[in-house]
This record gives sequence, structure tokens and C-alpha cells, in this order.
Amino acid sequence: MPKTANYSDEEILLALIWTMPKKMTKGQLGRLLGIKSAGQKYWSKRFERLDKQNLLSIEKLHAGELFFGSPILQYYLTDANLESIWRHYFVHYDERHNLVNDPFLTPFSAGIWNVTSSPEFSKLVGSKFSYYFLCSKNAANHIQPSEILQSSDKKKFWKLMDAVLSIAWKIEAYRRKPALLETLNSEQKKMYALVTSLYEEQIKAHPADYKKFKELFVKNFKYYL
Repeated sequence: MPKTANYSDEEILLALIWTMPKKMTKGQLGRLLGIKSAGQKYWSKRFERLDKQNLLSIEKLHAGELFFGSPILQYYLTDANLESIWRHYFVHYDERHNLVNDPFLTPFSAGIWNVTSSPEFSKLVGSKFSYYFLCSKNAANHIQPSEILQSSDKKKFWKLMDAVLSIAWKIEAYRRKPALLETLNSEQKKMYALVTSLYEEQIKAHPADYKKFKELFVKNFKYYL
């Protein structure tokens, strides 16, 4: 039986975050992670536990007699899952999570933009607009998720999750405070320009959801805006 350490919850969730809104079977998810044992029953129990914590969603596809009546299970994330992931890992985290250094937008400081001060902040991360934006960003990424995952330091997957999940509200912050752009280097500015264009597209495509997103943003950052 494979060891739990070889297949962490963070690896599972980050793989799903980078493939939203696709739905994958155990085997597909395992191949994405480069783990051959993903099809074993042992991993079904792992997925069921994550589902009970609302950290991922499971859909059953009943294939009739084709597979002797056994359902095909698909795993994916919803906006509610994103909210739960943030709350689970970045609000109620243990002592080893003292400070998150976001590799995309490093100027933010947990001392200034205290994202854990409001119990409702996770709703901002898991808002419909944030979900749509992440889906569009992933779809526009020409690098395969498997390449990103396999080249990452697996011991720091939770930091990568923070970088991905926080990108929407950080883009909103930079749009409101252009002076922050001066703190970015040339490569970060290029990345910022790219993701901002995708961000603007989602504002046009989902104006009502963006309005709700803005209300949540202002509520959480009202002392700093």
C-alpha cells in the first residue's frame, strides 16, 4: 500500500485548482500528478475524506452494466470548495504557517493586508467571480498542469495554493492602488498585464458576480482602501 506522504492532500487540491473546471477520474488525476497508484481503492478513501471536508467535490457517473454496476467517480472543485480550502489551510492553519510569501505578488505583507482578520474573507476567495477568473486564467495557460506540478517543490505545495487562490483579490488591490506596481520587477509587470486582461474579460462577462466580489473586497479591506 502506498504511503500517504507520496500523495498529499495539497498535491490533490493543487492539481484540481490548476485544471478547473475539468472533472477527472482517479486515474486521470493520478497521471496528472505522476503517481501510478492513484487508481487503488486506498485513494478513494482519501478523496471521500476530502469530500466530507468540502475540500473537493465528487460526481458519480453510473455506467449501468458496463462496469458491473460500479459508478465512475469524477473529482473537481467548485467555488464552495475554494472557500473551504482557503479557510482550512490559511485561516485555521497550524504554527508552521507563520507567514505566506506569495511568489507572484511579493509586496503584500500579512501585517498590512491581514487576510485572516475577517471570518468572511474565505467567501471572497470562493466567490463566483474569483472562480470564473481562475478558470479563465488556467484555460489561457499554455503550460500543462503536469509540467507545473512535477517541477514544483512538493514540500511547498500549500504556498503554491496560496499564490493561486489569492491572485484575484490581489489583482483587485493593484487595480485600486496603481502605486503598488512600482514594487514589481519587469517580469512581474508582464505577468500582471496578462492576468489583468483576463480579469477585465471576466468583469465584462460576469458583471453581477464582480459586483458581489467588489463588495466583499471592500468589506474585508475597508481600513486600508
